[in-house]
Amino acid sequence: MGATVEERRKPRKYDTLLLGAYGYTGSLTAEYIVQHFPTGLKWAIAGRSRSKLETLAKRLRDLEPERLQPEIEVISLDDRSQVDSIIKDTKVCISVVLYWQVGEVVVKSCIANGTDYIDVAGDIPLLQTFIEKYHEAAVNAGVALIHVCGAFTAPQDLLAWATARELAQKTSRTTKEVILSNTSLALSPSGGTVATMMAGSSFDPQAVQESKQPWALSPIKGTQLSTPTNALGIRRDPVLGLLAASSISAIQNQALVHRTWGLLQGTSQDYGPNFQYNEYNKVSSTIAGLLSMLETALLSAFLEVGPLRRIAKLFLPAPGDGPDIEKTRHDRVKFEAVAIADTYGDDNEPPRAYGSFSYPSGAYFVTALFLAEGAASLLYHRRLENDVAGGCLTPAFLGDDLLDRIRAAGATFQVNLV
Repeated sequence: MGATVEERRKPRKYDTLLLGAYGYTGSLTAEYIVQHFPTGLKWAIAGRSRSKLETLAKRLRDLEPERLQPEIEVISLDDRSQVDSIIKDTKVCISVVLYWQVGEVVVKSCIANGTDYIDVAGDIPLLQTFIEKYHEAAVNAGVALIHVCGAFTAPQDLLAWATARELAQKTSRTTKEVILSNTSLALSPSGGTVATMMAGSSFDPQAVQESKQPWALSPIKGTQLSTPTNALGIRRDPVLGLLAASSISAIQNQALVHRTWGLLQGTSQDYGPNFQYNEYNKVSSTIAGLLSMLETALLSAFLEVGPLRRIAKLFLPAPGDGPDIEKTRHDRVKFEAVAIADTYGDDNEPPRAYGSFSYPSGAYFVTALFLAEGAASLLYHRRLENDVAGGCLTPAFLGDDLLDRIRAAGATFQVNLV
């Protein structure tokens, strides 16, 4: 049973808890918090190792010595009572852990204790489990569980939401398709991302196969998807240019964006009954596109096939490690999207809305941005789209408040008709 409204309104020891703080992504998120959040924020960094937490705390203190420093919470996620004792003292939990191992206990504790939650859990079979077991409980408890709010998912979900809304507001038309282009995105995975991508072997094979369906996370099934690329997997869009079906996050994001669509179906923000989402990598030529698809296929094989996984572990980063921070600090990230209106009669040139997101630093800096600002939105604003009370939700449900926050932090996010 969740916390009552009266219990949730009581002051809590921590505004924010960062769980898994000393990992690669957690450390970047902690640094973002000390550099951008109000200096009086009451927060804690948490994990299994006191020495690693103390090392992180010293680094944070050196970055911003004048601000209120985080408390250190040593926590064993195998001990539910210990988890509850910290979660119940927290308003918003940012969870950056190995989700298929320990994520479920955190979700359960947040629902039981009326604590809002945000993560970057990317395994579709695991998210299906969360949705099936905890969505209704979170709705009833009024707890927001914002899943997959990182660089490889959040900008894409928000671009789909924002461009579909632009069409609806400016043309009164629903959206037939959102096409997304990974225009500038360096793929240098952290150890946590690698471990997540390799986690498929821990799930039931049938569940893994089902998770690859476009509507795997949606509460309702949409229209059968077409295959918009040519026989080589290449597509040319008049706005986005030449695209290749080589995005390694395409299946994941299709499921995520279609969940947003499904949850908004029948509301004032309905995308339309024929909506579909497709994601690609921007390429300079057909040959470059074919090479891009080959690279993605090889990477997928190394992460999914048992013998190749063992080889991959020899040269890919271990959990806690990742790409060189300074080398990626100035790796610009950019995504572009086009929403195409549904056709009516002889409408051969339906209206389009264009959207773009860019950030001057690399992918894991973008993840820190979205995790931290998503938590800030829950902490300081907490007005979810369509006035939903809670549930297993997507980044788009943080809506305009999240967009305003990332823009204020240096991101560029624009939408207009083309």
